[in-house]
Amino acid sequence: MKWEDDKKEEKIKADLLKKLQVENALWSFNKSLFSQIPDDLLIEKVLIHLDIDSISSLLTLFPKKMIRNIWKVKMLSQEPMYHQLNRLYAFLYFDISNPDRYIRDSINKKYKSIQCRD
Repeated sequence: MKWEDDKKEEKIKADLLKKLQVENALWSFNKSLFSQIPDDLLIEKVLIHLDIDSISSLLTLFPKKMIRNIWKVKMLSQEPMYHQLNRLYAFLYFDISNPDRYIRDSINKKYKSIQCRD
């Protein structure tokens, strides 16, 4: 039933927010406004700070395509700081067969787009 799914999703989201609070990943947020955190920020913080089980829970809440887009924008842009995490997520969750080449090509594409042209 739809209402049971909504309750389950709310419970998963609350659990993820609680884990992020324990990790002190949301230190700058007002605790009374935790439930109003935007989805893209929740996904980013879970990918950076939490474990594999939490990320699997995240995949039940949001479409894989949405998570992948946020990963590309937020985490790949911070390469090489999250290189090992990026390799893991590319291979494990996003079915990228050669993560190192994908990461390198994504970074090079970004650099080419911001490169000055004479």
